[in-house]
Amino acid sequence: MINLLPPQHAAAIRYGRQNTILLAWLAGAVAAIIILVLIITGGWFYINQQSKDLKHNLDSTNQQLAAQNLSKAEADAKELTGDINVIDKVLSQEIHYSDLIQAIGSYMPPGAGLSSLTLNDKVSGGLDLSANAQNYASAAQVAVNLSDPKDNLFSKVDIVSINCGNNANKAFPCSTELRVLFSKSAQTRFLNIGSSKT
Repeated sequence: MINLLPPQHAAAIRYGRQNTILLAWLAGAVAAIIILVLIITGGWFYINQQSKDLKHNLDSTNQQLAAQNLSKAEADAKELTGDINVIDKVLSQEIHYSDLIQAIGSYMPPGAGLSSLTLNDKVSGGLDLSANAQNYASAAQVAVNLSDPKDNLFSKVDIVSINCGNNANKAFPCSTELRVLFSKSAQTRFLNIGSSKT
């Protein structure tokens, strides 16, 4: 095919076509930039609204928790946990109190009687005992009887105090505080330490 168009006219047609293509690309780029700006703006508004909603929900939840007095419930839960731990400790030791009180009562001398018995938290197998007595000799005899090695009830008996009041009208004016430690055989017998649980 023979091109009969003058060179200037052919160049003008060629440049016109290139300008049309460039204008289309430029329009597409501008449209893409506008769409991108709209997406970024919309995303920013969406995130900002979500942030406000979450803050509002958090404030509402905090107000509900404050109204329900969560700190008091938490303190009650801790206290209950402590009580459960004490119960678990007592149950795990399986102390046979009735047998133990009868055994200790059988060692009380005439004129003395057991008044209280408390587990010692600091010493495993230890007890704090209180006994009332008619006189100082009877109060001291309680410690002597409980520490008798042939009975093998306690391996150690310490007198913490003996107090005798001046009130002669009381049947048992003296009181003694003792700290005792079970012997190995008594631990098995009264605390089930070293024996299998049934």
